[in-house]
Formats: sequence, C-alpha cells, structure tokens
Amino acid sequence: MGKQINNYIIYPNVELGKNPIIEPYVILGKPKVSDNIIIKKTIIGDFPTLRSGTIIYYGNKIGMHFQTGDNARIRENNIIGDYVSIGTGSIVENECNIADNVKIHSNCFIPEFTILKENSWVGPNVTMTNVLHPPCPAFKRYAPIYGKKCCAGPIVEKNAIIGGGSVLLPGVIIGENALIGAGSVVTKDISPNVVAYGNPAKMIKRIEDLTCPLDFYRRGVIYSWRKK
Repeated sequence: MGKQINNYIIYPNVELGKNPIIEPYVILGKPKVSDNIIIKKTIIGDFPTLRSGTIIYYGNKIGMHFQTGDNARIRENNIIGDYVSIGTGSIVENECNIADNVKIHSNCFIPEFTILKENSWVGPNVTMTNVLHPPCPAFKRYAPIYGKKCCAGPIVEKNAIIGGGSVLLPGVIIGENALIGAGSVVTKDISPNVVAYGNPAKMIKRIEDLTCPLDFYRRGVIYSWRKK
C-alpha cells in the first residue's frame, strides 16, 4: 500500500517532478487489481497540477506542466507529453499516445490505443471508440491494428479540433487542422484543413472559408492564434 500524505496516496513506484500541486484524494501509481503483476514505474514531470479525485495508474510517462480536473482517470501505460490537460471527469484508457499541448475537456472518453497529436483539442463530452463490434474477443488479442477500422482508437492529427459531444468511431483519422462540428458522428476519415459535421460527419467547407461573426479575425485566419 502506498503512503498516505495529506489525504492523497503516492505509491512507491512513482517518480514525481518538482513543485507539484496535489489536491486531496489523488492517487498516483495505482496498480490494477490482479495477482502477480509487475508494477511499472510511473513518471510525472515538473510542475504538475493534480486536482481532487484524480487517479493515475502505474506505467504512465507524463511530461511537464501536466494538469487534471477533478476526478480525472488515467489508466496504465500511456505516453503523455508536456503541457497536456485532461478535464474533470474525463477517462483516458491504457496504451494511448497524447502529444504536447493537447487539451481534453470535461467528461470525455479516450479509449485504448488512441493517438492525439500535438496541439489537438477535444471538446467536452466527446466519446471516442476503438472496436466496431463490442464486446469482440479479437480486440484484446490483436489490438492495436493501425490502418484498420477496428482494434484501434482514432488518430487526431496536429491542430485538429473535435467539437463538444462528438463521437469518433474506431480507427478514424482526423486530418491536420480539421474542425469537427459539435455533436457529429465521425464514421470515416476526415481530410486535413476542412470543416466537417453531421451524422455521419461530412466535409462542409474548408478551414480558410471560416468567418468570425464578431469580426475579430479575417476570413481564413480564425485559428491562426493556435499555431503560434
């Protein structure tokens, strides 16, 4: 059992960076409930902010300036970059790869073998999936199978935005700089630099055709500030 300090628990396998902010009821390095398991080291970089109720399981490698909302859950063996935030009530399952500057908002579900690339943005209540016919016994045996639309999570490319309440089916690829409108169901790959929404989601326009109704930005440069 880990040592309980100030109402949070840090297991012995945790390597924690400098100047952490850890709120009550956080658990770091939690093992699975099973026998004869090898407990892998959990590494969390400098300056993390871990809010109340966060649970991070063993085997994660997490970069600097990591932030969680209350009651975030991060399962085993993920690779997470610098300046990543995972919002209140969100769940990241095991074996995901989350790159630098990714933002995952509240109440999201990120399944096993999902890839979120640099500066991608996931709105609240987004659900991603990783198996076409659950519960399929082949999934645990063969996953991930990248390039197939089963046994793998979605791939969200750099700077892509997933609007709130959207659902992404297994293995879909959201192209670089693409924007998925709120409430969409993405069943097929989405090309880079396009706006897509609907059920099923379809390309509606290109990113350079977007306008700002408040006239803060010129046509086509609405998301320029995200690329600095």
